[in-house]
Amino acid sequence: MNEQQKQQSKDTIESRVAAAILERPLGKVEIDGKQYEIAPPTIATLILVSEIVSQLPQVEKVDNDKVVYSVLYNARYFRPLGDIAAVLILGAKNLTEERTRTVTRRYLWGLIRRRKTITETVDLRKRLAKLIVENVRPSVLFNIVIRRLEDMEVGSFFAITTSLSEANMLKPTKEEVEH
Repeated sequence: MNEQQKQQSKDTIESRVAAAILERPLGKVEIDGKQYEIAPPTIATLILVSEIVSQLPQVEKVDNDKVVYSVLYNARYFRPLGDIAAVLILGAKNLTEERTRTVTRRYLWGLIRRRKTITETVDLRKRLAKLIVENVRPSVLFNIVIRRLEDMEVGSFFAITTSLSEANMLKPTKEEVEH
């Protein structure tokens, strides 16, 4: 790797770290004609994705000539793939949105009007997941999920969890201390 490539790599890493700290979006993805900003990687997003993945059924490896039958048989159970992609795109903080609207009610043939402000919680994840399942090709969904998982710094998360697990295993228990 020459000096220029090292500098470009360093700039890229530094800019990605700064974008994550400042919670800047990592880019945009277009789904059904609407642009969605890709949220920066967070541990909360990774935890939510892990919860959704745990709901997916176990699929056994099949021969190449039976892949189509396996997909057709199991596809009904994989609606959570849209949820996974939606969480990876929106991030853990942007899954819902509070919206307020004013409702005017009329009484006595419109002579008396009362205005009331209503606050609603909109589930953006559910809406985006539905759009993804209905409008995105499987190859595009695959690319979105893989690209976002690469951006999520899964390797760093794995390193943190394994090192903490090892530290927990090395901690003496009461029985060991007493003997």
